[in-house]
Amino acid sequence: MFQKREVHFAPNAKPADLWPKVWDWWGRQGFQLSQSGPYSMHGTSFYSRIGLRREMWVVLSDAANGTNIDLSLNAQITDEGLIAGAVSAVLFWPVAVVGGAVSYSDYETDSTNLMRAFWQFLNAVSAPAGAPHPPGPEVPVRCAGCGAGLLPDWKVCPYCGWTKSGPT
Repeated sequence: MFQKREVHFAPNAKPADLWPKVWDWWGRQGFQLSQSGPYSMHGTSFYSRIGLRREMWVVLSDAANGTNIDLSLNAQITDEGLIAGAVSAVLFWPVAVVGGAVSYSDYETDSTNLMRAFWQFLNAVSAPAGAPHPPGPEVPVRCAGCGAGLLPDWKVCPYCGWTKSGPT
């Protein structure tokens, strides 16, 4: 299992104002969402390319002069990923070891990019009108296959498998 957690503060923003925007953003990233409490959501997404189930939790809490945003991401190997890994381990031990390292590395890169894109989005929607936005990574380009946001270092869309040469 892989876990990442970060907490950020959005000055002069109220949870009620951020909630619909945050919900919409995570839905557009391919997560199936459910509300788990006041201003608290949980989402799941399957990363079939590397056999992982991704989960996220976002909690918006009122704070003096703003909102605290607590974001957690984790990944667990799916049953299909476990079976494929076991078969590969029996038949191709070196390939299975390398494949596991690549999967973990892919997920870590994906989760880092996803968090970075979320914080960039949150900074943009929570900044007062007319205030300069803090510098951040480029706005993600859209996948030609499914329209999901892709960050510059992604070579394959994790949601539909689209590459520059077409679907995989």
